[in-house]
Amino acid sequence: MRDDLQFFTVKVAGGSGCLFQPLNSCYSYVLTAKHVIEGVENLEIIRQYIEKDGTKMDEQVEILEAPYLHTSLDKDAAIIKVKKIDGIESLLRSDLSSIEKENWYLCGHPDSRVNNGFSYRKNKLKIENPVELLYIEGEIERNVNHSEIVGQSGGGIIKCESSCFLLAGIQKKKAVEDEEETLSRIHFAPLSFFDEIIQENEANLSPLFPPYIGTFSILLQEVFPFPNLLVKQELVRDTLVAISESICGGTNPDKIIKEYGQNFLVNGTPTHIIYHKSLWKSLLEFFTIIKLYEETVDLNDFESIHKKRKILIVDTDKWTKKLEEIYKSDLSEIEKGGSIVICATNESEPSKTEILAQELVILDISTPLDKMNISNTVEDPFNDLKLVNIFKFQHHIINNTLQLANMNGVNSKTKIKELTDGII
Repeated sequence: MRDDLQFFTVKVAGGSGCLFQPLNSCYSYVLTAKHVIEGVENLEIIRQYIEKDGTKMDEQVEILEAPYLHTSLDKDAAIIKVKKIDGIESLLRSDLSSIEKENWYLCGHPDSRVNNGFSYRKNKLKIENPVELLYIEGEIERNVNHSEIVGQSGGGIIKCESSCFLLAGIQKKKAVEDEEETLSRIHFAPLSFFDEIIQENEANLSPLFPPYIGTFSILLQEVFPFPNLLVKQELVRDTLVAISESICGGTNPDKIIKEYGQNFLVNGTPTHIIYHKSLWKSLLEFFTIIKLYEETVDLNDFESIHKKRKILIVDTDKWTKKLEEIYKSDLSEIEKGGSIVICATNESEPSKTEILAQELVILDISTPLDKMNISNTVEDPFNDLKLVNIFKFQHHIINNTLQLANMNGVNSKTKIKELTDGII
């Protein structure tokens, strides 16, 4: 099995670094430790990885500007702006507040492997507690000595999740010398250190969030794919994307996060999922569907929107696994007759797009009514609220494609609305 963590890991001078895609889509970052690059005159960054066919690749990463170093002597952090690198936006930030501390990896290019030609290495790591100066301590799973990880300074502390990758910080150094302790512990800089560099240089640097958090328009090419629609596919998609495009100027994910927080997350969903692309693709489709039905919609008035339909995202490969968690979520805004609209991060086309009340009884959803956060207009959430997957809208169009045979550029919006009204 190919190790995907290698694609985020680079060699930086005599150490390592981690690729990260910030809010600006014109460039990428290499995050590293300040001591790795201080005093280096001809700085070079190499991305080394193994292709599926076993071919070793060495790519030189183009540096755009002089590195940005943290101004505090106590904070070993640096950001290097590099030419845009595709395929790295699935690495999301993690601020360690509510995540599992196990199954992380220190990724880098230790000196001990330089002579092997391929120097990438990862060490399994458990995150421990904060230490002096706000660094975080991590314990490498198997005992390693200092010489084994020299060169991994600046490397990322990365975790592979089912639907994304997480970055917790950047390695500084081994916690203590080998002669003093054999616990194989390292210290790493949290992402807050890099946030501070960005704040000090806000005219030149962008925050540590994917580009689509700044604008919905980046997602226009990915919404409403309709891969199995055999009739009028292009016209259906163009009609819906035109509505999506009209929405992009009215709001953006960053504004929604600041005003609405994590209210889109199903109960128990990790907080980093608020930055997941699946959420924002689904939300853009959700807004588009509402505007198709209602013509005008105030994207800043979620309370009004959610009276009829509330969208929630859950981190899973099958949304029907999470029914208990869905009914434990904040459903207080939805009034009787409304819909709970679900999106799963790792599910492209669910086999079931709606759950009926009688099915919920059979499935024995055991969340008691007094434990549910529901509107006072709702007496029986299983009967009073409809539970559907966001894909049901597309699924209905695909399954009723013959009804679109007479659709043309003039009537396409009306035809789609008539076909789907009331589906979600």
